[in-house]
Amino acid sequence: MRGRTSAPLAAYREDRRLFLVTVAAAATSIAALLLHLAGAIRMPYTLTFVTLPGTIFLMALLILARRVNRPVTIRRLQVGAIAGVLGLVAYNATRWVVAELLALPNSPFYSIYIFGSLITVQAPDTTAAIVAGWLYHVSNGVTFAIMYTLVAGPARWWFGLLWGLALETAMLVVYPSSAILRPPALACFVVVSLISHAVYGAVIGLVSQRYARLRSAP
Repeated sequence: MRGRTSAPLAAYREDRRLFLVTVAAAATSIAALLLHLAGAIRMPYTLTFVTLPGTIFLMALLILARRVNRPVTIRRLQVGAIAGVLGLVAYNATRWVVAELLALPNSPFYSIYIFGSLITVQAPDTTAAIVAGWLYHVSNGVTFAIMYTLVAGPARWWFGLLWGLALETAMLVVYPSSAILRPPALACFVVVSLISHAVYGAVIGLVSQRYARLRSAP
């Protein structure tokens, strides 16, 4: 039983509907930005009507998982949140260090300020935009980790590395083609972003591999 509950897709097998709904709720964070870039709904509205309800729903799903006794889902949600926080710390530290080593002319966190500007409809250097941007950055980092742990669980850590590189690939598809998010120094941006996403993925992979496994069979 323990081996089955620790398999990568154990949360899916435990409760398919709960798994799919939980992954969808976690995806509402990045959906806010994608819908804005697609020209469908502006970020102030997507955050209000997509991301915020999705976040509340995600917490409600954790409560539901406890009530209906879904230990695999509960464990992976908890570990995903912790992994996301630790991954973000490593990601931001790596981004800053690499940017300093390369002597980048722009802040390595410029895209976070752009997020805040899109959310608040204020200049990127305003306090409101900076705070909003960082909060949204944290939301994305945690929910990406939750999606990973729900799917992969205690898989080998390098699956997390692959997840980080997949996120980097998606960013390289979206950012250069966007007039809003296009980086001022593309080559340096790719180097900083690639290394930091690799570190982020490796961290959440290591945390998930170590702690997403159930200690005893339910």
